[in-house]
Amino acid sequence: MSKKTNKIVLYGKGGIGKSTIASNLSMIYARQGLKVLQVGCDPKHDSTSSLLKNRKEMKTVMDIVINKRRSEIVKDDFIIRGKKGIDCIECGGPQAGVGCAGRGISLMFEILNDLDIIDKYDMVIFDVLGDVVCGGFAAPLKLNFADRVFIVVSEEFASLYAANNIARAIIHYEYNGIYLGGLIINLRDNQADLKNVHIFAQRLNTTVLAVIPRSKKISEADYKNQTMIEAYPDSDLSRKFLDLANRILRCKKNNLNKLKPIEENNLYEVFLK
Repeated sequence: MSKKTNKIVLYGKGGIGKSTIASNLSMIYARQGLKVLQVGCDPKHDSTSSLLKNRKEMKTVMDIVINKRRSEIVKDDFIIRGKKGIDCIECGGPQAGVGCAGRGISLMFEILNDLDIIDKYDMVIFDVLGDVVCGGFAAPLKLNFADRVFIVVSEEFASLYAANNIARAIIHYEYNGIYLGGLIINLRDNQADLKNVHIFAQRLNTTVLAVIPRSKKISEADYKNQTMIEAYPDSDLSRKFLDLANRILRCKKNNLNKLKPIEENNLYEVFLK
């Protein structure tokens, strides 16, 4: 019997740190011997940059679509082999002010399906922008490309507002078997009071899997074109990423934990007192 592919989606508002988390997870799983694919679903196409041996190698799916007929596209056109054998895909997007990024993401998933790419891997990580209320950004859920969602939040209200909307999308597509595995807190301020975030998780009927502290080492690693796991393998922060990676692999659906998004008015009342 073939091994089942682990397919996870990291959602969260723009700039919340999804790509940093996704890239460190990919590096951890690759070092554990898994065959890994990371898919960046953001027009900025920078999700996988720290995984590449040469950042200039990246070709986005949208670049390929513009220059080739869809029937002529093959996987080697847009899959870039990164460090530790990690395969990287970036969706890319239209020229600023022209076209629809969400439609571009949907088109990429159609191509991935046509070429039967996803199930060739042990672990697939989709890094998806989560504060745009557009059906294209829900493609991993809608088109049944993923099993579990993990939402990256901070202590800031805007990130929780986005997370609440993402929870609504998960419920809308739960007939595909998709479920929320938990929240990942990526701190803006290491001294922040996390009481409201834990209240939010409790009200949503989910759990907090990890608290990732803010660290200048992440920027330092990025300047070196490395993940934290590569640049500072023995650091406390790298150990937190390792623990998170293990928790994600152990995460199972609990049918008793019915997801409960908060009504918008109640969300304001709880967090903006």
